Amino acid sequence: MVPFKKNLLLIQVLRGIACLLVVLFHITTNFSEIYHQHWLGNIFLFGNSGVDIFFVLSGFIITYSNKQYITKPTRIIKFITKRAIRVFPIYWIIITFFILFQVMFPSFYRTHFNLDTVNILNTYFLLLNHNMVNGVSWTLTYELFFYMLFTIALFIPQKKYTLLLLFAYLVFLLIIPFITSSANENQNSLIQLLVFPMNIEFLLGILVVLFIDSFAQKFCMPILIIGICLFIISAIISCMNLHIFNSVYNRVLLFGLPAFFIILSLVKYELSFTVKTHNLLLKLGDASYSIYLFHLPLVAAFFKIMVKLHINNPAALTVLSFCLFIIICYLGIIIYKRVEEPLIKWLNSKFF
Repeated sequence: MVPFKKNLLLIQVLRGIACLLVVLFHITTNFSEIYHQHWLGNIFLFGNSGVDIFFVLSGFIITYSNKQYITKPTRIIKFITKRAIRVFPIYWIIITFFILFQVMFPSFYRTHFNLDTVNILNTYFLLLNHNMVNGVSWTLTYELFFYMLFTIALFIPQKKYTLLLLFAYLVFLLIIPFITSSANENQNSLIQLLVFPMNIEFLLGILVVLFIDSFAQKFCMPILIIGICLFIISAIISCMNLHIFNSVYNRVLLFGLPAFFIILSLVKYELSFTVKTHNLLLKLGDASYSIYLFHLPLVAAFFKIMVKLHINNPAALTVLSFCLFIIICYLGIIIYKRVEEPLIKWLNSKFF
């Protein structure tokens, strides 16, 4: 059995890369939508794949760090509390800031947040179909759904039953498009949550944990190369707007599966060898959640300002957009160091 390592540096670096891909994707799409031009040749049009990487990573990280507690319902309160501390406080701070900013500067927002009680509660607790002030919070709703599934697993008395249910749900998600029209927009919201294809990516993350002991170390580099090559091919296919499936299953196949191979090989390699990584990459990995939460409204506001200032020169806009990317990275690291990390440490000290 491979040794357990609390902090996997390569996984942290991959979190940072996934987050930066999403930022680059939103800069690309906003640039194209407002100026009807391609930013850097639309090379980062595949950047939404960062979300697919995040989902596989999430399935792996939660299972890897908590697998010893499966079948132990006494750990449920601690698990839920730790997850809530990780997800909600910094989300609440950032979302509150953007709501207040909208109230003060409504012209910067294309759609406006309705300040009624139900809408606020739905948004702050990431409930189904909540209003998205920052445009990326829908992914957190599915993240919470995965946490709920993992919580249920803690109640199951034997691991073999947990594995049986895991594979049954995976098979269900794989065959659902062949037995029903899962894309029906009139479906109940809970059913949509249950059959959402990207849930497969969380399960792929779990499979990394299940396969890691039996995965031979000698296959690390070949599988990593295969995963990277598949990811690059998928990026090209995505940028060309080609589809294998006309549904969300397309991105699961194109990016979820390569992410599985990449994460499996990176984890096995780091569990087998000592690795060193650049400090900046680790900082970006640490700050990835903060960057993910605040970047999109900042990108939207940036292009609003460019329009108001009548800056239309393509070369100038390209350079300024890249500067925006650097600023977002820097701000993310600052927010993590000054707000997110101290807040999480303080809350953990109060509850544990």
